[in-house]
Amino acid sequence: MEYTYIGNRGILFTFNELNKEPYYCITNVYVIVGKKNYFVCDTYLGKYYINKIKEFLESKYGKKNYIVFNSHSHWDHIWGNSEFKDNLIVSHEKCREFIKLYGEQEIKKNPDFIRDEVELILPNITFQKEISFEEEGLIFFYSPGHSEDSSSCYDIIDNTLFVGDNVDDPIPSSMCFNNLSIYLDTLKKYLELDVDRVIQSHGPEIDNNVIRENALYIRNLIDGKKIIFNESEVERKHQENIDFLLSI
Repeated sequence: MEYTYIGNRGILFTFNELNKEPYYCITNVYVIVGKKNYFVCDTYLGKYYINKIKEFLESKYGKKNYIVFNSHSHWDHIWGNSEFKDNLIVSHEKCREFIKLYGEQEIKKNPDFIRDEVELILPNITFQKEISFEEEGLIFFYSPGHSEDSSSCYDIIDNTLFVGDNVDDPIPSSMCFNNLSIYLDTLKKYLELDVDRVIQSHGPEIDNNVIRENALYIRNLIDGKKIIFNESEVERKHQENIDFLLSI
């Protein structure tokens, strides 16, 4: 586990367990150190990893209450929920629904990444459009794009946006929601916030320029433009997106 301080109260915890075949990506858990609460954005692969984060936080800042946010239902973002079964776990209502529908299937599909027994714990607070923690300066809002159940976290105090898998550098990858107009609307909403920094789930801190690049890519897909990338890895991601869109 590596960590990076973000803004005045954010900490980005980065893990490498998925940085191998077939995923080849780092994965982040983003924590906002609030006045009374630790806000944990996504919970990665289970208790073992979450306990490392908790030990770090409590050694630096002492005991606080934990509030968890699931950006979407995919397995690499929610397996650590079991460490927070007695805490608030917040998500969009579709995220909870999808964990309930597909969570067990994803456990069976990814046995190589299970360190401890995985217990699926569902979010216990859900929202349709948004939910705010005014005293802590945070808003969680529905932002479909990468997936239909995706949501984001806006830190008003630090003017920082956690986007989960909705933004990737240089193009969106592993798309699993085919309504590109809605995806584009989400990216436009991100840009309207005009944040100082953007936190993605599978890469380092980025900025609004990457959101603009992602939006242009989605716009080109909507318009049916032929897109070619010189870098083989980016072209691979693009072809995966095309294959998904053609399969619907």
